[in-house]
Parts: sequence; structure tokens; C-alpha cells
Amino acid sequence: MSRSFRIVTNMTLAVLVVLTSILFLAPENAQSQEPSLEGNGGWIGPRGPVPPPDLEGKVVLFDFWDYTCINCIRTFPHLNALYKKYKNRGLVVVAIHAPEFSFAAEPKRVENAIRLYKLTFPVLLDKNQRLWNRFHNHYWPADYLFDRKGHLVYHAFGEGGYDLLEGQIRQALHLSPEMGPSNEPEFPESLTPELYAGTDRGHIGNPSGFHPEGMALYAGNSPPPSLITLRGPWRTEADRIVSRRPINGKSSSLTVIYHGTGVNAVLKRAEGKKPLDVLVYLDGKPLLEKGFGKDIRILSSHRPGILLREARMYSLVSGLPFSEHRLELVFPDRGAALYTLTFNP
Repeated sequence: MSRSFRIVTNMTLAVLVVLTSILFLAPENAQSQEPSLEGNGGWIGPRGPVPPPDLEGKVVLFDFWDYTCINCIRTFPHLNALYKKYKNRGLVVVAIHAPEFSFAAEPKRVENAIRLYKLTFPVLLDKNQRLWNRFHNHYWPADYLFDRKGHLVYHAFGEGGYDLLEGQIRQALHLSPEMGPSNEPEFPESLTPELYAGTDRGHIGNPSGFHPEGMALYAGNSPPPSLITLRGPWRTEADRIVSRRPINGKSSSLTVIYHGTGVNAVLKRAEGKKPLDVLVYLDGKPLLEKGFGKDIRILSSHRPGILLREARMYSLVSGLPFSEHRLELVFPDRGAALYTLTFNP
């Protein structure tokens, strides 16, 4: 099971999550000696290929990530801060980009992500997940910390645990413990988990489920919470759902009842298609400006939404009080593919 996870400190939620996954692994359960990096897809920066960093005799933190993963994205400020703080003391952060979806393997898209999220540490491509397998990794994000002799001293996956990670880095660098305010995020118990759209891992609220032939006209009524309920014409595939041409005036749309402060969507348009509009409604109305995610704009139809150009994660809703909301996405044109929806705490 290859999923993205967040580390939780609330005991009740931790008990629920541990039923399906283990959030921390002891070093002896992972690759104990620093694996070879041979066969990788190359070192990359915001403007193209770059020379590899010198890892000899360094404390190295390998971080597996994918630019479509919101759990990974939320760790970037912490990783940037750790790298800035300790790079002159012997730490190297190596971000291994192992794509979850095939479109995310293109180097140009990774370059765009490096610029977008202002990553300051070295990035290594793992297009075919060779390093992923060599590290015996299963999750995004995942951290592997090796000391100067190449021995694994710490391994964890998911969000959070930043204080513990920094403590392990300081220990590997032979620095004294540092006391300070906690830097741990809070994740409410009722936060809606990541929802996958494709048939392999899809979370669909339609009573009929996915149509077996892949193409169907869905009639989603009374959507249940924390599931994707489809309406109108859709094509369903293993890892995504794709909007179709409107039928009898009905466009492809979906509804999700969620708990959170914001919503993100991994979207891609069909090759060769012009940029596509995706309309965003919240709680039965066009999204109000106070809830605009950073990718929202007023479209030519004079309604709020996104202009789908690049294949990436889009910020749809942001900055609202944590509560239950009803999200509706409308796809007026065919060729827009949705992979996942994620929700902000």
C-alpha cells in the first residue's frame, strides 16, 4: 500500500490510523545501511540538471516526496528550515522525487515544482522508483536519516514529528539538545482524509459505485460525507476520473461533504486540449473571495474557479474556519482528469 500520510499526536486518531498503517518504523525495520544511489534519474534544480552534491562523510536526510502530494508539500518549509540551519554543520537533505502518478515523472514538471515551492535542498529524480524499492519505501513523505558512517539512525513517514527529527539530526551531528517551543502541527480528528478518484483506490459515494464499463451518466443524490459523489457524464479509469462532453445539458460534476479549512485537487487536462475551466462552489454558492485558494480566479463565465493548464495539485479553498462544508466542482468541458482531493487542517 503506497499512500501519503500525516503523523498524528492525538491518541484517539492515532489508534484509528494504526489499524491500517504504521506511522513510525524503527531503524532496524528499514534499510540499515545507506543504499546506493546508482541508476537514479539525475540531479535536478529549478532550471534543469545540476551536479550531484558531495555526500561523503555527511549526515544525510533522504526525503521521499511527490509534487502532487499535499502531505509532502506541507513539510517543505520545515525541511528548508532544517537544511538552512544545519547545512554548514554537515547535514545534506536529499529530496528523492518518486512520482505517484505517471505524469509527475516528467523532469520539467518537477523543475516547476522546485520553483513553485522554493526548495533549497538537492533534488534527485527516481522516475522508475528504483531508489524507492532499494530503500524498501512505501509512503509519501518518508524520511531516512543516515549518520556520517552511512548507518540508518532514524526513519519515519508522514507529516509532523519535526521536533523529533531535528533532535535526531542534532544527535547525528554530535550537537547538544536544543530546547525551544514545539513546532508540531495539529490535525483535528474529524479532518477528512485524502480521497482518491480512480477505480483502484477510489472513494465514491454513488450507491451504484463505479460503472463497470468506465463510461456512464451518474446521478448522485444525497451525497454521504467524506466520499466523492459523481453527477453527469464521466469516464472512470484506474487512477483518475475524466470529464466528458455534456449530455442533455448536464456537465460532469462532483460533490464532497468534508471537514477542513481548505481543499486541494490533483488535476490534469488531456494532451492537446486548450486550458479548461473548473468551477468551484462551496456550501451551495459560488466560492466567496474569503475562501479563495491561491489558484482560484474569476473565469470568463464570471464565476470563480481554476484555469486548468498544468498537471499538478491546485489549491481550491483556503483559510476558512475548520468545519463541515459541501464542495461542488463543475467541469463544463471534456478532458479534465481528477486524481485526488486533499483537505487542510
